Order: sequence, then structure tokens, then C-alpha cells
Amino acid sequence: MRHIISTLFLALVVAMLASCGNSGEQAAAEQDRYHINRSDTSTIKKAHKSVLILSGSPRRGGNTDLLCDEFARGAKAAGAQVEKIFVSDYDIRFFQEADERHVADSADVATDDAPTIVRKMLDADIIVLSSPVYFMNIDGQMKTLIDRTYSHYTDLKNKEFYYITACADNAESTADYAIAAFRGFVMCLPNPTERGMVKAIGLGRKGSVKGTAFMQQAYELGTGV
Repeated sequence: MRHIISTLFLALVVAMLASCGNSGEQAAAEQDRYHINRSDTSTIKKAHKSVLILSGSPRRGGNTDLLCDEFARGAKAAGAQVEKIFVSDYDIRFFQEADERHVADSADVATDDAPTIVRKMLDADIIVLSSPVYFMNIDGQMKTLIDRTYSHYTDLKNKEFYYITACADNAESTADYAIAAFRGFVMCLPNPTERGMVKAIGLGRKGSVKGTAFMQQAYELGTGV
């Protein structure tokens, strides 16, 4: 009887170890699939990199938008070619079933401005994603644009990314939710590299970021492109 119990126990242990091994392999595979490289220095070996800044703020001259301007100023000082897009200036409609049907042939059948911006994203070496924090997330303008990259997201490969957020709350953890939303997009792209971020907090009033350390932080991030 003791021999039988010992045999059963040994079989159970082996099964558990095998199960753990499979789970570990599966977890490793998932980690490889959804992986974002991180680097303090550029991985793109070009003298004059192209930088696309997507300012997702609904307020021109708002805190997030001003931080984007400072990043642009720093990047230009570093010799980069910089274009800033104020997303709210463009007609970007919600993702529709037709957008998914045309993934296979990558046809841009849309009649709004989304394909124009997506093409700029494809051409850029470095992309800056920015949004104020609304209800613990990025705003609708930026999320809608991200959704509209669907037909080309696998072509957004080997890009470097920066994130810029601003929120009224004084807790830095509030900004982390918006950063997680950006990362949720970036981790689905082929071989992305995260370079840095600005998490500006305690900024409720429009323009209150002026004169703060966050502006200098954005500028210095830009100089590092």
C-alpha cells in the first residue's frame, strides 16, 4: 500500500513539474511576443532622424501640447527633422469593419485623414505619443488614431517611442495608467524601443506646466533623440 501511495505521489509531482514547465515556456513565448526594448541611447544609426510628434491634447496650448513643443525644440537642437501633428486638427473617424476587411491588401480606402497620419508614422524613425490623462487613460483622440493604424501596424517596425502625459492629479501613479495604454499599443508592434517619457502631474489649469521642471525634462528628452 505504501509503495502504491509513493508511486502515485511521484507521478503527481512529475505531472506538476511538467505543467509548470509548459506554463513557463508559454509565459516566455508571450513575453517575447509582447516585448518592448528599452534604451537610454538611440538604436537608430542616422545623422538626421525624423521625429513625428502626435499631440493628442484637445486643447491647443494645453499642458501636454506645450510639453510636445519643448520636446520638439530639443529634438531640433539635436539636428532631427521634426514634425508635430495636433491630432484634433484632423478628421479621424472611429475604426470600422471596412478597415479590418482591407488589412490583407493594405488598401487605404478611408476618406478621412487617418491614412495620411499613419503614412507619416510609417516614415518616421521616432514617434512621440502624447495625451492628457482623462479618467485614468489616454483621451479619445489618441486612442482613435491608434485604432486606425490597424491595417499597417505590422509595418510600424524598428521605431523608437517617447511618451508624454499630463494630469491634474498629484499622484504619479495616475499617469501610469495612460503610459500603460501607450505601451499596450507599442508592444504589439515589431521590435519597438522605448526611449523615455514625461509624466507631468499636478497640472489642472491650462498652461500651468510653464516654468516647471517638466518643461526642462521634455526638452532634454528631445535633445537625446
